[in-house]
Formats: sequence, structure tokens, C-alpha cells
Amino acid sequence: MHEPRRRGACGQCSRKKRKVTPAPKNIDQCDHKQPRCSQCVKHGDACEARTFKLSTPAAFEERRANKAKARSSRSPRFVDDAGPSIEPDGNDNIPIASPPCVQSSGLASGTQNGTFDLLRPPDQRLLPSILPAETSPRNDIRDPTTSDQTQADETVSLTPVVPDVLPSSDYNEPFPSVFFPGHGSLSLDAFSSANHLLTSSTTTTISPFLAAPERLYCPMPWPDDMLASPERRFLWQYFLSVAEADFLCLDWEDVGHLYGFQHPYTTTLPQMALSSKALRSAIFCFTAGQYQLRHNSREHFALTKTATSAEAVRAMRTQLLQTATSDDDLLPLICAATLLHYFATERHDYLRIASNLVSRFMARKALQQSQTPLSLPEIPLTEFRWTVISTLCSLRPPQSPLGEEACRMIEMDDDEISRKYSDAFSGWISHPIYTFSPRLVNPLLRIGRLLEAQLLQLDTTATDPDLLAGHDEDRIAEAEEMLLHARERDVDTSIARMQISDPAAVVALNESMYAASAILLYARLHQTPFTAPFIRKQVHVVTQEIAKISVDSRVSFSVVFPLFIAGCDAADLSVRDMVRERLREPKGISYDRGDLVGALEHIWDIRDAEPGLLWPDWVAKVDPKYRISCLM
Repeated sequence: MHEPRRRGACGQCSRKKRKVTPAPKNIDQCDHKQPRCSQCVKHGDACEARTFKLSTPAAFEERRANKAKARSSRSPRFVDDAGPSIEPDGNDNIPIASPPCVQSSGLASGTQNGTFDLLRPPDQRLLPSILPAETSPRNDIRDPTTSDQTQADETVSLTPVVPDVLPSSDYNEPFPSVFFPGHGSLSLDAFSSANHLLTSSTTTTISPFLAAPERLYCPMPWPDDMLASPERRFLWQYFLSVAEADFLCLDWEDVGHLYGFQHPYTTTLPQMALSSKALRSAIFCFTAGQYQLRHNSREHFALTKTATSAEAVRAMRTQLLQTATSDDDLLPLICAATLLHYFATERHDYLRIASNLVSRFMARKALQQSQTPLSLPEIPLTEFRWTVISTLCSLRPPQSPLGEEACRMIEMDDDEISRKYSDAFSGWISHPIYTFSPRLVNPLLRIGRLLEAQLLQLDTTATDPDLLAGHDEDRIAEAEEMLLHARERDVDTSIARMQISDPAAVVALNESMYAASAILLYARLHQTPFTAPFIRKQVHVVTQEIAKISVDSRVSFSVVFPLFIAGCDAADLSVRDMVRERLREPKGISYDRGDLVGALEHIWDIRDAEPGLLWPDWVAKVDPKYRISCLM
């Protein structure tokens, strides 16, 4: 019986569909290091490594670069160095016009036009709505879907199974890789081991293409862009692994026994992405960024990240041109804009775009036009709210101010607070996705809005009085009342239940979040010196509670926010050492946050030199490279 044909072969054998059989052990095998196809040996044909085709990220990039070089030598077309345009090319046939208004709500109508305008290139937002064909900027970068279709190897089967060609340990090109579990159905083994499967590039690595096809989340039919591209199927599998291992900041032993529990990210996001081109492209961009950050490898998937980022923006523009947009369309767009806020390669105000989309969704919800199941909006709205909070409470305001109305619009209502995603968590104080009390969300939104306004006062060009109302005593008092009321409600609920159902690590994180919120309110808004006993006590509470959370627990993925807030006002050396140690290598989702520890040490030097300097004046002295804008 013949040996099964191997997935890799030299170009000649793959074109002729020759079988590739392994040679005896005492001679070189036909593999990626030393090709030796049986038919090549029989006929005396050359079987060289340079003709042997691989299916690895390194090979993807090499083949794409070679094809681009060959194409550029044949065509004199000029390629703009500024990157791909998000405007439709000649084949898209999409007019650049304001979308029709939504008849149900004037607010939704206005935000739709504003959102669409934000997706235009900055130099075209004031131009006529339809550009003449001869003046339209050309998109000389290939359409990502088309390029993936042309780069698909004849040696790679177009099936929803990741190629099983393994680069050997002595392969010349360094290629950090990991193992990817499938996600057809969640099990105890799958969830509990996912954290160990996504190892860093410093550990022993295994090929990313060694996957478990029987557990791969691959409903049929596949979208065309994934069906035609093994590279995108690789990124899809990598995304599922990251989502399962790092998105939910809870330990399996604390939630696996809960009746009716489902992983919110692996059950919701893939479902939305497979039917939304914008979200799917944003996920590819996000996943390419994750791979680069986790393996310190900027060259891998660099072109893919740029192409899919532009592709996501084009898909969002196309979607906004539609006459009617349903909840099924809005929710994936909210997710896409939130992901692109941190990982996109084009410069657009994605936070403002997401805010406008959420405004439209909330307007439909207020008019009781939303038919979406209650659990479906949880992921998009939770991710957006947490992104807004972590941005507003950082040291750098967003690209454009969100304003009072936007922050109040996304506040949680009583039904959302009590629902906590599903009935499985009805006995918890904390929300399973936030990993802290949902009653804390609204006070943090109010506090963050006031902090944004105070930071804007450092900008002498800001003139809007509403945006500069950060020192309004009435608004500060209102935020303080909301925070104290949220704390009292949580304490009363705990007493009424006689026993807290939340895991110990989640309780500790919730306590640290309340203490961090108190620091934001009193040290920043009320401008209490960081040497005051109350502020020092709250800083100690944060560090003491975080110390109760094991570094191996998934709950530790959420410690960046409270630790950095406390670190900015830490006066004791022992506290600073603890904060420095826990923030040296943050776990969970990888963000390009900048140097957290370096930023804190820079802030400590400033505050030690001038202990009487209060917020936001000490921020004005922080070097721009240390003004951290992401506390996710």
C-alpha cells in the first residue's frame, strides 16, 4: 500500500501530483529542509529546497513578497507609500455619499451621517460627496481577498483543516509558533489547558499548523475570503485559541460547574464574524497584531494586518450605505470598531465611530425596535464600555472628546446590571465579563468623563465649555454619590445573601477596582495630595487585594487598570516595588500599551521632586511617550 501523499513537495512534484514518499532513515528525507521526492530521485530531476513549498507564516510573507516584486517589474504603476486607501477602487462601485437617514430616530440619523464621515480619509471629509473618477485616489494595494485567492498554493488543500506541514527545529528562518486547540465544543480539558497551549515565544514551541480538526470551529459554508486563503484560516484558528484562553478573565474551576454556562467569546464573536465582513476583517487584523506582539515578530503578517485593517474599514463604509441597518448589522460593526481602536493601521477615530454606532443601537432599543436576544449585545457593549473607561481614565484623552452625552448614553440600566450576562451568574456580585461589579461601570464612566475634561484643560486650543467642565463641583458630587451608592448596594446584597458566591480572586479584584475608583475620584477629581492618609490607604488596599490573586489565575489578566491607577499615586517604596513586579509582564490579551513600568518610574520621579503637584498638573510634566492611553 502506497504511503499517503505528503502535504509539502517541490514545485515540480506538486504540479504533477506526484506522491512524496519518505526515504529510508539513513538518507535525507523529502522534507522542507532537504527535499528528496521519490519521483525526482527516480528520474534524476532537481529537487531543491528553494522549490519546496511550505505553508507557514514565514512562507506566506515570502511568497507574497516575491509575487509583489514580480508584479511591480511587469507594471509601472505607482504605489503610494502612505499605505492602502480605504476608498473603494474601480471594482467596488460604491458612491461616497451620506447614507439615508433612519426614519425611526433623529439621533440615529445624525450619528449615521457622522459615523460615515469619520470613515472617510481625513483629506476628503470636506470634499463633494461624489468624487470624479479621474480624481479619485487609486488603491494600488491589492484587495486582500483577491490577493489571498491568488496566493493559495496548489499544494494546499482548500479544506477547513490547517496544513500539517511542520517546520523542523533546524529550519534556517526563525519562526516562533504555538499549538492551537479546536473549538467545536468546549470541554473541561479544552478550557483548562488553553492557557498552557498559548505559550510565549520564549518557551518551547510547536508548529501552529498542528491543530485538532475535529474540534475546529468551522461551520459551512466558509466565507469566500477564508475558503481561498490558508493564511486566514490560520489566523482564524489562532483567534479562537486566544479568545478561549485570554478573553474571559475567569478560571475554569470557578465557572465550569455552573449550569448553563457558555464561554461568551467563543460562542458569540465567531457567530457574528462569519456573517460580517467588517468584523471578520477586524478580527484578522487583531489576530495578526496579537501574533506580532506575543512573538515580538513585526514582520510576520505585517501585510495581512494592513490589508485586513483597510478591508474592515471599507466593509464598514459599505454597511453604513445600506438603507436599513438591523441589530444584526450594528452589533458586529460595534465589535469591529472597538477592535480597530487599538489594532488598526489606518488613522480613524474608531472610538467615536463605535460611539455613534452604539448610539444608533441604543436609540432602537429605547424605541423597543430591537429584537435581538438579551445576551447577544453583552459582548459588543461590554467591550465598548470597558474600552471607553480604560481610555478616559488613562493619561491621554481620546483622539476627539466623547462628551457628556456619549458617556451617559452607554450607562447600564438596572436590567443589565441584574442580568449579569446569564442566569448562571445570578448569585454573583461581579459581572463575569467585566470581572468586577456592574454597578461600578456607571460611576467609572462619569469619573472618566470628568477626567477627560480636566486633561483637555491642558490643551489651550480646547474652547467648548461643556468639554471643559471637569471642575464642575455639581458633576463631581454626582459622580461621588453614584460611586458610594454602588458600594452600598453591593454591600447590602452581600449581607442579604449571607454568603458570597463570587470566587475569592474575583472578590479581590472587585475590591481593588473600588479602591482604584476612589483614588480616581479623590486624588484626581478632588485633587487630594497623594501623600494624604486616605489616598495611601486606598493604594494599599489595591496592592493587598491584588496580592491575593495568583499570577497563574486568569483573573490576573484584569489587574493592569487598578495597579496602574494605584501606582501613579503610590508613595511607599514597598508598594511601588509590588506594582512594578506585577506590571512588568502583563498577561492576557496583548496590547501595545507602551512601557508601563517605565512610565510609572518616570511619574514617581516627577511626584517625588514636587510632592505638592496635583492632578492634572503633574500629567503636564510627563513625557509624551509615557502618557499611557491603554489600561486594558
